[in-house]
Amino acid sequence: MITSGGWPLTLAAVVLLSAACSSNDEPHTLTLDITGEGSVTVTYVINGHSTTEPKVALPWRKDIKLTKQGEDTWSVAIRRQDDGPVSAVAYVDGRPFTRAEGSGSGTSNLSGSIR
Repeated sequence: MITSGGWPLTLAAVVLLSAACSSNDEPHTLTLDITGEGSVTVTYVINGHSTTEPKVALPWRKDIKLTKQGEDTWSVAIRRQDDGPVSAVAYVDGRPFTRAEGSGSGTSNLSGSIR
């Protein structure tokens, strides 16, 4: 099941992912792809472990191995300082699962879980 929202005035999107896979024991790859103009601060939390990458230039892409057995959870916060357009896509194992677009300053969020 995939549920997603857009980035209207709040610039937020939330996604619940249930990946169709043959085994929960196999690691998955989460790819975060953010495009736009300027730079942003990206904070991502994978299975409770937080990483912040300040002032990353756009476009920005990150591949993250998800290795927890059973359920992997993740969230991403994208903080903009200016009003330019931003587009974010989250892929699991190379397949797009959610996309959000918008513009304006503030924080945008994506999150999900893979079972």
